[in-house]
Amino acid sequence: MSADPPRRFDRPLQWLAPAAQRRGEARVRYTGSLARGGRRLVLHVGHDGWTKPRDIRMERTGARSWEAGVQVDAGHVLDCVVREEDRSGCDNNENADYRLWIDLDPVDAHVHVRAPGTDALGFGSLCAAAYSGGMTHALVSWGDNDFVELAAEAAPWLTPLVWVRPGGPGPEDVRRRLADGAAGLKLHPAYDAYPADSAGLDPYLEVAEQARVPVTVHSGPGPADPDLIRRLAERFPEVSFVLYHTFLGPGNGRLRASRHARRLSNLYLETSWCGSAEVERLIDEVGPERVLFGSDAATDGPTHFVREPPNLELRETYNRSLVRLVKRLEPAVARRLLEANTRDLFGLPDPPGQGDAVRP
Repeated sequence: MSADPPRRFDRPLQWLAPAAQRRGEARVRYTGSLARGGRRLVLHVGHDGWTKPRDIRMERTGARSWEAGVQVDAGHVLDCVVREEDRSGCDNNENADYRLWIDLDPVDAHVHVRAPGTDALGFGSLCAAAYSGGMTHALVSWGDNDFVELAAEAAPWLTPLVWVRPGGPGPEDVRRRLADGAAGLKLHPAYDAYPADSAGLDPYLEVAEQARVPVTVHSGPGPADPDLIRRLAERFPEVSFVLYHTFLGPGNGRLRASRHARRLSNLYLETSWCGSAEVERLIDEVGPERVLFGSDAATDGPTHFVREPPNLELRETYNRSLVRLVKRLEPAVARRLLEANTRDLFGLPDPPGQGDAVRP
């Protein structure tokens, strides 16, 4: 038997092969809540939103791990739950199920955590939401930078951003956190009540410029308006700025954000709360290299990706939206949106040869 995984909050259901090798039959490993029990386990799995679900018997490979071989010839994602064979127990990921992408290893460019537990923005909620969307990595932030760092230490698939505001934390503290592994900065002018083009941000943007890291900015009405963020991008042309949500508000704000991004090459758009048609429009307008998928998880708790009624413009869940996008976009464009753009911009590592995180 193989050794058990060393980290408690690693993803409980993972591929054991990189995306290029997931052909024909590919193996997955389960290390979740049922793995230590004495009953045999089955993987209940369907393609692209539970099409043609079936049960696959799993085999124990360690005291806390089980594996199964899955046929992956059809579809873009696997939707899964793990059951005990006699159906006495079921791990359905806080009622959100698990998702595994076949040809991609998606990255979420926008998540938050502020406390333990399964309330909104709780660590347990974030884990469940990310697992339900099949996210293999995520950029995480909140005003409490110390707690965010603790969460990222506990979950190897999280990379922190440093939350800054005029007057605090100090630039030296920001430099230290970047040196310790943070991938960029986070600004929230609306939450922290300052105009997005405030001169008080300049010391932090100078740090970002020196460290060559991006700056993410909440974009919405009032102090976080895209016109103000555009001024930051003009003041610091060597810094890359990501407009979170593109614009969280009426559609004319997204039109202005897109127009600014077409004019300024250091502006990028992130898609949280945008429906699939809106995401396609943004890609058409600014190009596939400067649009990043993000979810704002877990503001809607553990079921953030699958919430009913739908939370994307009251028409789509995140999971339905993502399947629609990968069916309509060219594969290379889908890979940029869901994975490559965020990895490249923030200097995130390439996905491991899947299974690295669970090898001895």
